[in-house]
Amino acid sequence: MAKKYTVLETWIVNECKPEESTSAEQTFGRMGQQAGGKLPVIDVPQDFREDAHVFDEARVRDFVSALPNAEKVLDIGFGDGWPLLRIAPFFSSVVGVDASQRRVDATQANIAKLGLANVTVKCQSSTKLEFRDASFDGVVAATAIEQSPDPYTALREVFRVLKPGGRFRILFESYDQQDKGIAERVFLTENEDFLGFHYALRHNPPPWERNYLVKFNNTPETREAFKKLADLIERIGPNPALNPEVGIQFLELNQPAIAGASWYELEHFTSATMKQTLEEIGFVGVRVCYSAATLAKTLWPRVKDAGLTEAQVKDMLAGLADVAVRLEAPFGSGEPVSAVKPS
Repeated sequence: MAKKYTVLETWIVNECKPEESTSAEQTFGRMGQQAGGKLPVIDVPQDFREDAHVFDEARVRDFVSALPNAEKVLDIGFGDGWPLLRIAPFFSSVVGVDASQRRVDATQANIAKLGLANVTVKCQSSTKLEFRDASFDGVVAATAIEQSPDPYTALREVFRVLKPGGRFRILFESYDQQDKGIAERVFLTENEDFLGFHYALRHNPPPWERNYLVKFNNTPETREAFKKLADLIERIGPNPALNPEVGIQFLELNQPAIAGASWYELEHFTSATMKQTLEEIGFVGVRVCYSAATLAKTLWPRVKDAGLTEAQVKDMLAGLADVAVRLEAPFGSGEPVSAVKPS
């Protein structure tokens, strides 16, 4: 990966001496709720009057259709339980692993809330799955593998724990449509221990991402400074290269309150590199296939006012998913990838 530092990155490295971390610890372990606490079924009642709920159901049906005849399924990197808890009713047993204990605890609470008896969650790294070889009929991963510190090892682990003939469906943050060059943004988090100034930058090509967390002491003064910064980001945008007042100027002004820093780096994929990687690991039948949500976004505007019942909407989306997982998409489309472990 390239090591050309931006101005803000250079300041953080020189002034804060960040320690190496992981996305599970630095980012996802600090989130209160993923998706803003608005996950259909998991956080809020499902309502097909909301387009987002329709497309969410389509994505769930997509994972289900991609794993025909599966009974025991593994979800890697489930966050607050998506798609783990949503696909649970369609399989005999589902198991989820996530590297963040906070996400595991949140999902355990959601399991109890939903009354699901066939779901097990574990705090594990995707690079060292604590399961025997050939344990699962199917594996799903939704924007999780690329968050691993070693995605290639994680994908080899997927291959290992799949039974012969088992299927893998991966929805990943494809860099096919990522702009060339470097994209930068800042965002803020807060917990009882400290306030977090996050700086993320993405590069393409090659596709990689680096993230920094600058920790500030949680005092009334820094909380007020963060409130003003949040308002400023809302008004002028989160790009510190275009707006140094949300980046290096803020850090310099508030440097005495800095309590530490950390960083991690990720490798990302395009459709072509994901397909190539899976084939090198040993998967067969590797295909870039349309997501059911992609098809739903075309169809739904034409039928949303037809007075369909909830059951009819679900049947329609299940049918779209059956079509989608068989319909190859072009490279560069950013669509999910399906693969099979040879029998």
